[in-house]
Amino acid sequence: MNIAVYCGSSSAKNPHFTECARELGEWIARNGHTLVYGGSSIGLMGVVSRAALDAGGKVYGVEPRFFIEAGVAQHDLTHLYVTDDMTQRKAKMIELADTFVAIPGGVGTLEEISEIFSRIRLGLGPDECFLMNIDGFYNPLRDLLRSMFDQGFLSQVDIDRIHFPESVEEFAGMLDESQKNPAQHLATAPEMIAQ
Repeated sequence: MNIAVYCGSSSAKNPHFTECARELGEWIARNGHTLVYGGSSIGLMGVVSRAALDAGGKVYGVEPRFFIEAGVAQHDLTHLYVTDDMTQRKAKMIELADTFVAIPGGVGTLEEISEIFSRIRLGLGPDECFLMNIDGFYNPLRDLLRSMFDQGFLSQVDIDRIHFPESVEEFAGMLDESQKNPAQHLATAPEMIAQ
């Protein structure tokens, strides 16, 4: 499975976010999956990609040309896709990946995972996505989504498909369950956002 991980090119002040990036990269590699990410060697992007590479995994980076010219691309990736701009980067990552995960990050991370929200709602694929809610980082976003639901802007089906695991272990369990029985998994998901 190709797993897209959205995260920032900045370092995190909270060491638990860095630990999450490292654990997720290692988990992806050790379970035979391929990491798809933004291509950078710095910040949390660098942490997740280096962890996956060091664990023997395949890593596909997708990097706009101007970032490569700035010298921030990871150099020993399985493959580096070069795009002309950020829009092409997002589209290529969506094309390459089967599953989508956001680590705590900034506005770029939020933009990327928000596009996945929209695709889920429109039925364009994927069927669901995951936000690593480390130390409650994504609680405000979960509350906002709940407010959107309360005001009629999102349906229960939309809400059911956005998951907030609090650890890599919990994410792995959710992903495994959704692969075994997608219908049952989505039927029980409201508890995750209604907490």
